[in-house]
Amino acid sequence: MMFSAIKFVVVTPLLIAALHPVAALPSTRAVVLGLLVSFLLLDYLDAVVARHREVESKAARVLDRVTDYPLLIAVAFFAVPLVDVRLLVAKVALDFALLGLYVLGRGRTDNRLRAGISYAALIALLFAVQGWGGRVLTSQAIEYLLWANIAYSATTAAFYLGLLQKRFVADALSGANLLCGIFSIIFASRGRFEVSLMFVLLGTAFDGFDGAAARRWGGTRMGVYSDDVADGVNYGIAPGFALYYVLGEGLSGLFVGIFYAVFVIARLVFFTLNKADSDPNYFSGVPSPVGGIVAMASIVLFEHEPGALGLMIGIACAQMVSFSTHYRHLGRAIAKHRKALVGAPLYLVVLLIGLRMGGAKGASAVILTGNLAYGFLPMVLAFQRVVSIRRTAREDDPVGEGADEADSDASAPDEDEAQSSLASAATVDASS
Repeated sequence: MMFSAIKFVVVTPLLIAALHPVAALPSTRAVVLGLLVSFLLLDYLDAVVARHREVESKAARVLDRVTDYPLLIAVAFFAVPLVDVRLLVAKVALDFALLGLYVLGRGRTDNRLRAGISYAALIALLFAVQGWGGRVLTSQAIEYLLWANIAYSATTAAFYLGLLQKRFVADALSGANLLCGIFSIIFASRGRFEVSLMFVLLGTAFDGFDGAAARRWGGTRMGVYSDDVADGVNYGIAPGFALYYVLGEGLSGLFVGIFYAVFVIARLVFFTLNKADSDPNYFSGVPSPVGGIVAMASIVLFEHEPGALGLMIGIACAQMVSFSTHYRHLGRAIAKHRKALVGAPLYLVVLLIGLRMGGAKGASAVILTGNLAYGFLPMVLAFQRVVSIRRTAREDDPVGEGADEADSDASAPDEDEAQSSLASAATVDASS
């Protein structure tokens, strides 16, 4: 509670004053950014310390949420000239309603997805008020982000009120993923590929949580198909449209866009048909969200370099249909090893550094690098295992090139057998 008190008494008033255009405190980029980082860091530390000491009382959680609202109200007020006021009112009202439901014992405050989307909308509004949005955080993009925030908050409220059954939660999240895919297509058609990438990333968050919701509460008969449709739109059709527009709306763009979409849909169909025989902790081939993110980030980075863009799209397609290569399910891995979430602020800082230094291209480069590292990791590990096995074999058999010809001839069958065993072991390692 100490961190919440510092945030509420010291940081929030200074941040609001720095945002105000007529404040005595100069509203410089460094001041506002420093106060914003302090605000988020204090909020994060408060939650970490409370969990570590196991002192998360209901009053502490309510206080933690209440300390966020002055900044939310102030930023919404300053953003009135930029964004439809009805969306701002709806967001603020739903946030208060969810807090009220929690106080009445009909809700939770640890919904990470809702908190993440809410903070994303708040930071986007703050950046727009400061004029830092550039081409990414335009008024229309922020309004779409607010729509996603409002839709998810309204769904959450309906669930807490008992108006939405648990088995429909996963379908609702799939619908949000589908909505993000549609927004991504809209912005791609206008040449706003960086905004299109943002909605693909937001859809990925919805996609990850709809799987978690289905595993926890079950789903409907159409749940699997609705999830596949949403994934196909967000990770296949949306990047396909973006490829069509970035390559000039000609035959080459049409061919490449359709080619990519077909690869994504083929991967989704394979995964659905093979789900009964697959390990739920691993994907066969790179999952379609990674392929979609690689495609969209590459479009932002290589918009005017078709050769490099084609290479990246080819890599994404090849990895998605490399069904013999298994990739760790990151959502399940994080669920088992929650300490990985401790690095979340660091990941965000790296992304913000990329955004600050290189704009949309810098942030896209960070995103692309992370997803390519995930895609190539099993191959690098398989190569490493092969080298390790070969090195071990040489250490166990020091008689090698220095042996005489007779010994070499005599040992040839054994060496062939060893190499055959080595190749078999490498194949097994690569596929596992």
